[in-house]
Amino acid sequence: MRNILLLTAALGLTGLAAQAQVDSVRASTLPPAQQAEKLYNSGVAKFNQKSYRAALQDFDRALALRPDFAKAFYNRATTRYELKDYQPAVQDYDEALKLEPASGTAYFGRAQAREALKQPAEAEQDYSKAVEANAAYAPAWYYRGALRFEKADYAAAKADFDQAIKADPGYAYAWHDRGSAQRQLNNYPAAIQDYTKALALQPELLPALLNRAGTKRRAGDLKGALQDYADYLQKKQDNPVAYTNRGATRYEAGDYKGAAEDFGRAVALDATYAFAWNNRAAAYLKLEDYQKAEADASKALALNPQYGEAYLNRGHAREMLRNPTGACQDWRKAAELGLEIGTNYAANSGCGEGN
Repeated sequence: MRNILLLTAALGLTGLAAQAQVDSVRASTLPPAQQAEKLYNSGVAKFNQKSYRAALQDFDRALALRPDFAKAFYNRATTRYELKDYQPAVQDYDEALKLEPASGTAYFGRAQAREALKQPAEAEQDYSKAVEANAAYAPAWYYRGALRFEKADYAAAKADFDQAIKADPGYAYAWHDRGSAQRQLNNYPAAIQDYTKALALQPELLPALLNRAGTKRRAGDLKGALQDYADYLQKKQDNPVAYTNRGATRYEAGDYKGAAEDFGRAVALDATYAFAWNNRAAAYLKLEDYQKAEADASKALALNPQYGEAYLNRGHAREMLRNPTGACQDWRKAAELGLEIGTNYAANSGCGEGN
């Protein structure tokens, strides 16, 4: 009986060992395509968690198992883009497009990588391929429009922004940038409408408020421009350009004291802002504070010795401070820098050889 019991126990152990061996084999023998899919899904999850290095490893392993896996090439390219590895990203998009030549998203991704590599012509070609593949994909129209805007082809840029808005009427940035294209084309009422629409869609899109202010100023609506500048500066007080532009608008409206205050805020934020120093000099000239005007123009010239307008303003200040020699020298320098009016000032003030 003991022998039988021992034999039964031995048989039981043998059965367990065999069962364990079968389970182990089943767990480790997924077909390569399924393993690649599993690694791909893991990579996507890690990408969504912004664990880009870990995602890259999973996509690498997936492609080692399945070299014709177009989605893995595409997502590895996207991951490399996030890691700022732009040239390898382009190479992965190339492979994805070999496998799926009609992939608009791959063309779009490659365009973005090529932009990052400072290859605007190649990027524009890829955006064109992307919109050919999918005319309803608004970002491709938008980014091609932005490239065309940068090379001053404003009519073509506007046409692209038109298409982006058609594809996605809620695309605030497309409305904003179409407004900028309209502004460059001198279509000020249309530009103002586009900036207004962008702000309705995205109220915190402050560049639209700033650009609408500038467009209203160009259109002669100084009151409207000043209101937009005030609204912008209430929300953002660290932009010296905004203060300078409001100062220029106040200057045009005859508020020279307010203009000088705004230019002062600009140079307080950026002491190297020669344009603001010179503008405040012009405001001080209007306020008949000639010593301050001379000092500000001199500061602008210390920052930019080739600043012709600053020589003109300092010349006027020096003339009023009874320094005709200095005034004549400044006006002649302005003329040397291409401002012919400097010659006129010098002649009208009787600047001779001795001055």
